Amino acid sequence: TLGAITAVWVGTTWADLPGIPHAFLAIAFAMLAGALWAGIAGILKATVGAHEVITTIMLNWIAYWVGSYLFSIGGPLQSDTQTSVPISNDVQDSAKLHVLWGGVQGLHLGFLIALGALVAFWLIIDRTTLGYRVRAVGSNPEAARYGGINVGRSYFLAMAISGAFAGLAGAIDIVGWQHRYGQLDIQGADLGFAGIAVALLGRNRALGIFFAAILFGALLTGTSTRNLDPEVFDPELAGNLTLIIQGLVVLFVGAELIVLSVWRARRRLRR
Repeated sequence: TLGAITAVWVGTTWADLPGIPHAFLAIAFAMLAGALWAGIAGILKATVGAHEVITTIMLNWIAYWVGSYLFSIGGPLQSDTQTSVPISNDVQDSAKLHVLWGGVQGLHLGFLIALGALVAFWLIIDRTTLGYRVRAVGSNPEAARYGGINVGRSYFLAMAISGAFAGLAGAIDIVGWQHRYGQLDIQGADLGFAGIAVALLGRNRALGIFFAAILFGALLTGTSTRNLDPEVFDPELAGNLTLIIQGLVVLFVGAELIVLSVWRARRRLRR
């Protein structure tokens, strides 16, 4: 949400800068905003031990209400052409990503940016000392501290980098196809929760996340009301089925240890 808000702010109010693509500016500032916002949770985790789930939920609500104010009727970023609608202006044409294939809402350059982000994630986690430190702290912070790793710094960097990726996702959503943002979009934003499910299903590995993202993207897009004939299949039922599938994925992946324990107990009973 914060990345989308920042992208709208840059894309609608900033003038073009010579030699710098406007879309690049919107994405860069959205990533910076996401990194700073998530970095707050990292600092709190490193200094006072505040649980990152609690602090990020609270930060989400702050972003939620700030965004609702910005796009409210009469708000700083509210449209000056649709004065009765709590929504922003469209971003300038120079801030929109180029469409690679298809017509309206076709496949745009954001897809390649997302693939690049996935490669960057793989390189950071699997091919750098920073990634090794983050994985070590995530597995056992006390052992990592005993091994000489700065646990607090690792907490902050992990959260800040994660926030930058989240800001990138929000910016691509705006400059890629939505091109505007409003109160209803903020209230219905649920891509973050879908991202958690994708990461769980992909086991936090780059290749697994890629296929899990394709699966969830197909589910969300294929069951939308504009892609289904109501005479053939009820779109509302399809949307609910998608949510059920997402919930089952999170449930079974999250309950992996319980399932394995039950399976081992069953094998012992057989013996």
